[in-house]
This record gives sequence, structure tokens and C-alpha cells, in this order.
Amino acid sequence: MTDPADRPVRPQGHEITNAVNDTSAGVVVQAGRIYGGIQVTGSGPGAEIPRQLPVSAGLFVGRAAELEELGSLLRPPSAGQPRIVLISGPAATGKTALAAFWGHRVAADFPDGQLYVDLRGFGPAEPLSPLTVLSGFLRALGRSLAAESGPLEERAATFRTALSGSRVLVVLDNASSADQVRPLLPGSDTCAVVVTSRRRLSGLGVHHAVRTVALGVLGDAESLALLNAAIGQRAAAEEESVGRLAAHCAGLPLALRIAAQKVAARPARSIASLVGELNGSGTGLDLFDGDDDASSTLRSVFSWSYRGLPTAVRDAFALLALHPGDTFDLPSATALLGTSGDEAVRLLRRLSDSHLVDDTAGDRFAMHDLLRSYGRELRPAVGASAHNPHPLGGLYDYYLSTADRAGRVIMPYRHRFPLETGGRPIAVEPPMTSRAEALRWLDAEWRTLVALCRLDDPVFDVRRWQLAYTLRDYFYLAKHLDGWSESHCLALAGCERVGDRRAEAMTRNNLGRALLETGRVEEAARQYRLAHDRFAELDDEHGLSDSLANLASVRRRQGAYAEALDLQQRALDVYRRTRAMRKVGITLRSMAKAEIELGRTADATGHATEAMTLFSALGLDLDVAQSAYTLGVALERDGDDVSAARAYERAIEFGRGAGSRYEEARALRQLGFLYAAAGHVDAARDRWQASLDLFASLGASDADAVAAQLAGLCDGRPGSVGGVLT
Repeated sequence: MTDPADRPVRPQGHEITNAVNDTSAGVVVQAGRIYGGIQVTGSGPGAEIPRQLPVSAGLFVGRAAELEELGSLLRPPSAGQPRIVLISGPAATGKTALAAFWGHRVAADFPDGQLYVDLRGFGPAEPLSPLTVLSGFLRALGRSLAAESGPLEERAATFRTALSGSRVLVVLDNASSADQVRPLLPGSDTCAVVVTSRRRLSGLGVHHAVRTVALGVLGDAESLALLNAAIGQRAAAEEESVGRLAAHCAGLPLALRIAAQKVAARPARSIASLVGELNGSGTGLDLFDGDDDASSTLRSVFSWSYRGLPTAVRDAFALLALHPGDTFDLPSATALLGTSGDEAVRLLRRLSDSHLVDDTAGDRFAMHDLLRSYGRELRPAVGASAHNPHPLGGLYDYYLSTADRAGRVIMPYRHRFPLETGGRPIAVEPPMTSRAEALRWLDAEWRTLVALCRLDDPVFDVRRWQLAYTLRDYFYLAKHLDGWSESHCLALAGCERVGDRRAEAMTRNNLGRALLETGRVEEAARQYRLAHDRFAELDDEHGLSDSLANLASVRRRQGAYAEALDLQQRALDVYRRTRAMRKVGITLRSMAKAEIELGRTADATGHATEAMTLFSALGLDLDVAQSAYTLGVALERDGDDVSAARAYERAIEFGRGAGSRYEEARALRQLGFLYAAAGHVDAARDRWQASLDLFASLGASDADAVAAQLAGLCDGRPGSVGGVLT
């Protein structure tokens, strides 16, 4: 009877190398055949040691932390368990490249061989079954054909037996599920296993100790390094264009490789011309269309992750790709998906497990830029219906309603009006019971709210100006001046399109303040005058008073202090008569600023004190802080530095209570001047450093002036400035 090991191997794939005769071993080793996707290096006793790792990429940069994590596989094992590392991450992030690079680097630590298989969990073909994989592994280990004839449990047991006591590295690439992986795990703690997957395979860790390496995109420096190395000498001549090309690839190694290939394929054209084509292309994925191999394009790679999902999860991915924010939370995702909170959690968990969305810090989610582009291509009209003609309608209503709630908390006395929403109930509401919670939500969402204002669709025109209106209070508090200006310019276009004169006037008033805060005084004056004209057409006394008070701020900054006082007095008379008490306080504070410049410090002190008392009664911490600051300037100009210091301390206290880093910072700066003038250098340094830190955190230009004052203090030139008014 012929021994099974001596029977000819039955080809189940295609031969990729010639047979190798090993006469010393007395057998013919048919190396290089592929069986069910497994490259086999031997077919019987005396077979060669399997060395199946794929060729490592010629270019490999970064990933130091991830390589260190993989290094845990080389440490002394725990008894009875194979050492397992799961490399999990989105498509195109280089999971296979990392596993192959590390495997080749440590091959000497696994002298009994390295087994590798592409499990085809995500790709154009069907995933490999564990039965097929075990057949290939057993043959590669020199087992007879009889070993592969049994059911899955028997083959898995034979595989574990074959590896018992051996030092073998097993790389299970592109796994679709924990069930696909479990039968392929060795039972010996002398072996090590690397699994790669686009999913988290949480079930794998139930019965095995698994260390997970979460693979994300490359950083900016690593992306540039990879692109420079791939492009070669041409990169040095077009450094700026290479940087822009790297930014477009968004840290995806596959995208960087395709981009480098595009450059190499056009040696006569500049890299800048390729970047120019990108700027004019219809989608961010156009660059990454393959010229020859359709399977290597980003669209196809992303599709392998997408198409294996249930329909509801696919639809959720396409909708979430439309979200205008860089990140999003559960309440906004629920509003966009139009589901219950529990269902949104389920959908997000499925997408997160598949790395189509990423969990980020603070219970927020993100989507890779290129994945977002892919998602937006799938179904441009997803989510639209007769009731909701725009897929972002529910999301817009959620953000407008929630921003209005937040605005009412941080500025309770401001004029409000009914919102133009679809009346849809909000399934999940973020907490908004305290000022801190409202500010925390606005800090996280203001960029998304500005992005919503960019949606230039007539269906959103009314909601857009209302959204900008609700944001004005927060922008005034936080000094995000670019977002303030942009949102109101965009809202103004919507007001004009719908022909709402009152909305236009209010928007121009708020836009004028944003321009004034940025020092664009003439532009602010133009907006205020146009607002005044619109309010006059409407015979709106309250609006006219607002525009007069705003014009007074312009005239004061232009040095026309007496005219500013006259305008403020006219506005004040209306506010007192109509008992608009917060605006009474604001106008009194503004009058004090003009009076300070006119040298009428006693009048200024009286008006600032009255304003501060009024705001204290209303519980408006921000206005108290601003009035205390103005009072401090008046007292300082009057030579009463002790009382001025107390006023600045109060401004710091109430500014901090209001959540205004800007008010806290400018009061600290003025207090520093008082200490410096009195020779208290250490106290001045402490206040100025704290002020600098706060201004810098806001990106405020004031930070440069404070930094110069600190430097002068170190050089013995502290400078001397009386209270600064803005």
C-alpha cells in the first residue's frame, strides 16, 4: 500500500514557481503551489520550513508605537495560550503592510516557520473557509493528505498538534469574523499569531488573551516622509505641492501610494498640475481611480467594507457621511438618521466595529475624509422625503433647536422668537440645565453650526439666519470671530433671498458687531447704517435704538466721543421707557467708556457702577465682568489704583464664572499692569502669564502684546499702560 504521504499532491490552484527536487530528503518537494489561497512550501515528511509571509513593502515609515505593541509577541508566553495580536483598523491604513514588515523583521525568532493566509474577509471574492485554510496550512507543515479529510474540528486539532512545541508565527490577514479565525489558532504558547481585520472582532477575546493594535491613519510628518520617499528626487523641487498632495491623501497609506504612482506615471508634468486637477475635481476620490487595476482603487477597497453590511447599516453610513461636522455625537446622529436613540447606538456600533466611523474622545464619532467622500457618492438623495425634502432637514432642526436652548441658558434676557423648524421631536437631547453644560455643548459644536450655515439651499434660508442669530451670544462670549463673521454673512444672503427685512436688519446688526470686534470699523459702520435703514422702514423703535447704540460704539472707536454719548443717550431713553433692563445696563456701560475718554471719570464711575448693580440683580455674570472691567479702567484713570485692582479682581471672578476666557484674560492683563507699576514684578508676571495662556487658548491677537510685556518685564522694561478700553 502506498503511504498517503507519497501520493502525488492534487493541484487545487495554480503553480507559481517550479518544483524543487530535494534528493537528500528522499522526496520530491513541490514548492510554490497555491491550495485554496494558501501557498504551500511542502507536501510530506521532510518538507521545507514554511516561509509564507508576503513580500514586505519596499517603503515603510512610522508606526513605531504599533511595532512596539507587536513586539509583545516576543516576550515570554503565558502557559497554554498562543500569543495573539489583532491589528484592527479602517480600509487602506496598511494593516497587511505592518504585519508583513514586522514578520520579516522578527523571522529569526520563529525558526520553525511563518504561516500566512489572506482570509479574503473583505474583497471581491468570497471569504475563505477555515476548512480550506487548514488544508493549506497542514500541507505546508508537511502533513499527509489524510490529515485534511476530516471535519473542521479534526483538522483544527491536527493543526494544533502539528504546531505543538514549535516556534511558528501565524499571520491571519484580512479576517472577516472571530468565527473564521478561532479554528486557525495554534494551541501552543510557543507560537505567535497576528490577525488583521477591518473589524474589531470583539468575540475573539472571549476565550483568548488578545492584544489589540488600533491602526489609524499616518500623521502629517509620516505621510510626507512616505510620499517623498515614493516620489524621489522630484519631491524636493516641489515641496509645497507634495505637502498639498499629502494632505489630500488624509494619511491613508494606500492613497499615498496611488498618488505617488500618479506622479511617476507623468514624468513630464509637474506635481503642482496634479494638485490643480484635484482642486477642480468633482470628488476627493477621483485622484485614486486606478489606471490598470480596478481592485486597487480606493472606491473598490472602501466598497468591500460597505457592501457586506446589512441594508440599514449601509443607509446609516451614507447618511452620516452627509454630516457637515468634523465630528458628531449620538444626539446629532440620531437626528440625522431619524431613529430612536437605541437604534442609533446599534447602527453606530456596527459602523464602528467595521471602522467606517471612529470613536473619538468625549463620546463623539468621526469619519475619515476619504471615507466621507465615498459615502456621499453612494446615495446623494438618501433620507429625503415629501415631509423632509432635504436629507439634512432633521439634523438642521435638531441643531437649531438645541443651539436656541443653549443660547437661552447663557444669555437669558435676549430677545427670542419662534423657530422655523419642522416640529420634529428630538429623540436624544444633550444636557442643557446649567451654563457649564450649555457652553460645553457650544464649544464642541460651533464649527458644525457654522458648517450648517454654509448649506446654500433655499430650504434652509429661514433656519440659517435664525441659527446665526442664536450663535451671536456664544460668539460674543468665546470670541470665535471668524465663525461669527462667516455665519452672519451666509445668513444675510438667506435673509435677502426670502425678502425678510426684519431678519436682514437683525442679522446686519449682529454682523456689524462681529466686524467691530475684528477691528473692521468702517465695514461695521456700513452694516449698522443699513440695519438702521431697514428698521426705519419697518417703524421698529426697538430695532432703531439697537442700531443707534451700535453706531455709537463705532463713533467712539473713531474718536467721536461726544457724538457717541449723544447716540447712546437717545437709545437709553427708549430702553428705560420700554424697561429693556439688560440693554439699559449695556448702554450705561458704553456711555462710561466714552466718558472715560472725555476725562469725565466721575460720570464714568457712576454709570459703570449702576450697570454692574443692574447686571448683578439680573444674574448676568458676563455683563457684570465687563462692567467691572470698565469700572476698573475709570478708577485707574482717576488714580485710584487700589479700587481699580478690586474692580479687576471682580472682573476676573465673574468672567471665569461666565465661562469667558477672554474677559478673564483682559482683566488679568490690566491687573498685571497695576502690579508692574507698583514694582511687584513677580505678581505682575503671574497675572500676565495667566493672561497669555488664556489669550493663546482662544487664538486671540492680544496674546502677542501680552507676550511682549512679559519679555519686557524680564528685561526690566515692564511698560506702563492705563486701562485699555475696547
